[in-house]
Amino acid sequence: MSEQIVNEVDNKRIAKNTVSLYFRMMLIMGVTLFTQRVVLDKLGATDYGIYYAVAGVVSMLGFLNGTLSTGTSRFLTFELGRCNFDKLKETFSTAFYSHLILALIVVVLLETIGMWFIYNKMLIPNERFSAAIWVFHFSIFTTFISITQVPYTSVIIAREKMNIYAVIGIFEAIAKLGIVYLLSLSSWDKLIFYAILFAAVQLVVACWYRIYCIHNYRESHLNLSLNKSILKEMLGFSGWGFLSNVSQILSTQGLTVLINMFFQPVVVAAQSIGNQISGAIMQFVNNFRIAINPQIIKLYSTGQYVESRKLTLDASIYTFELVLLMGLPIIVLMEPLLNLWLVDVPEYTVIFSQYIVATQIFNIYNGTLYMPMIASGRLKENSYISFFIALLSFCILYLMFSLGWNILWVQYVSMGQIIIASFIVKPCILCKYIPDYNWTFIVENIWQCLKVAFIPVSISIIIYLFWPTERLSEMIIVALLIIFSVCISSLIFMDRETRYKLFLFIKKKIQK
Repeated sequence: MSEQIVNEVDNKRIAKNTVSLYFRMMLIMGVTLFTQRVVLDKLGATDYGIYYAVAGVVSMLGFLNGTLSTGTSRFLTFELGRCNFDKLKETFSTAFYSHLILALIVVVLLETIGMWFIYNKMLIPNERFSAAIWVFHFSIFTTFISITQVPYTSVIIAREKMNIYAVIGIFEAIAKLGIVYLLSLSSWDKLIFYAILFAAVQLVVACWYRIYCIHNYRESHLNLSLNKSILKEMLGFSGWGFLSNVSQILSTQGLTVLINMFFQPVVVAAQSIGNQISGAIMQFVNNFRIAINPQIIKLYSTGQYVESRKLTLDASIYTFELVLLMGLPIIVLMEPLLNLWLVDVPEYTVIFSQYIVATQIFNIYNGTLYMPMIASGRLKENSYISFFIALLSFCILYLMFSLGWNILWVQYVSMGQIIIASFIVKPCILCKYIPDYNWTFIVENIWQCLKVAFIPVSISIIIYLFWPTERLSEMIIVALLIIFSVCISSLIFMDRETRYKLFLFIKKKIQK
């Protein structure tokens, strides 16, 4: 009975945190879509492409931040699950000092090797080169702030205080509106001014996180000493995460930089817009994951492997359905949506965006099935294989572009890489090394998702080929048809117990 009560409390916490995060996400997504339209219009496709190409260079070294941040979040959550508050405090202090050292190393590398790369390898129009250098420096400052911020954000996530996370996210959204307003009024170089304003917002957000954590959580009060044993344990964990993050950065910012090495900034703008749309969709998934991942880790830390596995696989189905619900209408309506959203749609933007969103649907398993590896600390095999696949894909694309192949190959290769990682690499590692995982569970889970996808995907293909979508009324009808098909398909293939609970919930709400 007590275990049931605990599970109900955990489920309510997950639900409450998810609602907070989704409210945050809806506001941020709406603001982001509006601000990106204005920013693209004010900067122009060339300056917009330059900004994201230069920021991509910074992010290629900023991957080190992701390497340690994964470990920081995992170890803080692990100690909270064990209620070991003395070690929790030592872990936070150790994490902060390690991130500070890392931030200083990243700054030095970017101001030397990164600067050389900007001058010698990137295609930037001569008249915009000076502005690009200013953007580069402000991007480095923003990266320093974000790296040293990670331990504080990790505390909030580990504590599952998603309402605070949501409030700060809302502030960021309002600040972005302020940036757009000031950008419209300014007579300065708009590219440089945009970089300055963005860096200022990140600095304010970082201060807010730190003040809140220091005021509310005693583990965020820094000790002057660094625990070498904890640092060694964290670096051992993060060492394998290093390769995973290299592979991820090669597949995202690395592609942006690679495109800029062979094509004009306007093509980079098309890739960046596709990433913006994909990022907006993935906010839904990431918010759900942020709410549920601490529970997966805490269950594993207390030896509840069956519960941890069940929660992970259930979450993969829910997130797949969620991305399908949003991704399919957007893919089908991409061209009219972009024409409504942007003043001027850069070349390749429609096809790039369609492929990037489709790739994210497959990428659900790649992200969801990684969490049990983080919980268990078993990252070695995944890191090796992911790094090899990403590096091979990057080299293949470099060779293709050197030989004059079409730019669309960047999307074909990216999708193939994600499919291999999601449906071959991750399941193999889980079944071999993580307790209570086997191919029966994985295949059943994937089959469930495929069944749910069959009807809406078939309907989406038919609509895309034969249904007109020029008018707003036609777009709304198409979107509703696809969304309805996803909901019906999910309900049809939902297991009996979940369907019964859903019906009871709806009945209870109606009776009220």
